[in-house]
Amino acid sequence: MSLIHYNQQPVLRDPIVVVAFGGWNDAADSATTAIQFLVDRWAPQKIAEIDSEEFFVFTETRPTIRLVDGIQRAVVWPTNQFLAHVASDLSHDVILFLGTEPQLKWKTFSNIFLDVCKHFNASEVVFLGALLADIPHSIAVPISGTSSNSEVKERLHEMDVHTSRYEGPTGIVGVLHDAFQQIHIPTASLWAAVPHYLAATPNIKVTAALLTYLNTYLSLGLDLSDIQSDAVHFEEQITALVARDPEASAYVRKLEEQLIANAEDEDEDEDEDDEEGISPDSIANTGPLPSADTLIRGVEELLRKQRENGQSMQDDDDEEEGR
Repeated sequence: MSLIHYNQQPVLRDPIVVVAFGGWNDAADSATTAIQFLVDRWAPQKIAEIDSEEFFVFTETRPTIRLVDGIQRAVVWPTNQFLAHVASDLSHDVILFLGTEPQLKWKTFSNIFLDVCKHFNASEVVFLGALLADIPHSIAVPISGTSSNSEVKERLHEMDVHTSRYEGPTGIVGVLHDAFQQIHIPTASLWAAVPHYLAATPNIKVTAALLTYLNTYLSLGLDLSDIQSDAVHFEEQITALVARDPEASAYVRKLEEQLIANAEDEDEDEDEDDEEGISPDSIANTGPLPSADTLIRGVEELLRKQRENGQSMQDDDDEEEGR
């Protein structure tokens, strides 16, 4: 039984593959939401899928049940899909990959992933990821990047993307990045840092940042004004929530102060790359901080209520002002 199911077989022009996996590599669903944004924008056609049977523990990543026409139940299994966008306004086409990090047989999965990319003559692969960090929501989203290709590194440097110096446990993105290096297909990874107290919900500000950098890196020419506007509104909502709670305000203020202190220390010990600004490598460990439990619960409750009731925080603020 083949573990690859091919669907449409379009002839693609030097396609660039843009990849995001749900799970460990996807804090606050930021990377997969970015891919879903592109799927919604482009309506690409599915060209291939990796069978899930060999790669998931279904008691951990469970299939779901959904209703069809309000009556018939259908089982939805975890998927790993490739979708093609024929970009007539670009010099190359784009393949989007949207999936869930597998739990089993990563080497086998990687070989299959590479087979699909080679089948469609992929010219480059760009991975999107997001990590949790002790940073406040009030700053611009820190983006770091990695590549084993000197030309790609230069392109990232021109965008002021900091090179990650991370060492430690990795996810399927790190494994695939190494696998593509072995077969000499250029890769780049764009990683966004996510405030750890906003981890429970899709963080539209982080998603917008990933899309903005991807848009620049690949010269996609996307109009991102709507999602960037949503990102500004999202930050305003969280800022209003924080302002209501003295403990939450103190916590975020402490994060901001430690970030400034870390940046000053970096200026004193400027490395040979002469990189400026804030990199996720410098903010992952900021030392002892007050508990964020109150803020985390407040954010989760707020956003859950918004999803259930379709109400915005501004509506709540207006009601409070009218009392």
